Amino acid sequence: MKKHTDNNFIEQGSLELSQWRAIKVLGNHDNARDFLQGQITSDVNLVSNNSSQLSCICDHKGQVIADFILYKLQEEFYILINKDFVNIFCDELKVFSKFSSVEFQLSNKKIIGQILKKGESKYFYSKNDTFQINVFLKNSDYHHKNTLNLDHWYVANKLLGILFLDKSDSRKFRPLEINYDSSRVSFEKGCFRGQEIVARMKYLGVNRRQFLTFIADDKFKEENHIKIVGKIIKINDKKIFNGIIKRDDIEKIKKNIEIIYF
Repeated sequence: MKKHTDNNFIEQGSLELSQWRAIKVLGNHDNARDFLQGQITSDVNLVSNNSSQLSCICDHKGQVIADFILYKLQEEFYILINKDFVNIFCDELKVFSKFSSVEFQLSNKKIIGQILKKGESKYFYSKNDTFQINVFLKNSDYHHKNTLNLDHWYVANKLLGILFLDKSDSRKFRPLEINYDSSRVSFEKGCFRGQEIVARMKYLGVNRRQFLTFIADDKFKEENHIKIVGKIIKINDKKIFNGIIKRDDIEKIKKNIEIIYF
């Protein structure tokens, strides 16, 4: 299906993601890299200094426990994560981290989100033909004026097919159900917890549902056809949200709702 992005909702600029936290991965660089490579779903070896990468951790059933952004700064790894998932992430992995001489430390660095025109920076974790989106870290004494609000940030992510889960959604979805197989999972890097089930669903399963971004009129009311996942953002007299729908039902609703495929 043809990909489409409505960039009328995109504002360029930056903001502090004050509801997020940075977890520093302590330990020898190689130990930290190897530990993360065996636990998280993305390929840590592809992250260079000052760059970021969408990722998540799964349980042994292949269900997503927590999602986050992996960031590398001066040869050190950081997990940029919603504050509601900090304890979940640390508690889940500390059982394994001790065997790799790795620890987690909550950092006081600020997390800055940035939306730019495509090509304005070589650092980004996602992009389309018009804009790119990125995060970076600044020291706690860094002060700047936000030029974006949080709705702008989440809308830009949603238009790129990127979902950030709420705490209540932990262990409810497998990557294939919410587009994480495309945005947060590497199928070439080797094992991670739940990898066998995730790969089996990707290559052998029959997926009768599809994860989409919907753009509806402000008067739109939730309907049974769509299982809404995450926040509904109201912007420019529209409601923008992610949802899961049966493929057979797509034609029924696309007459009244704009759909973005991924």
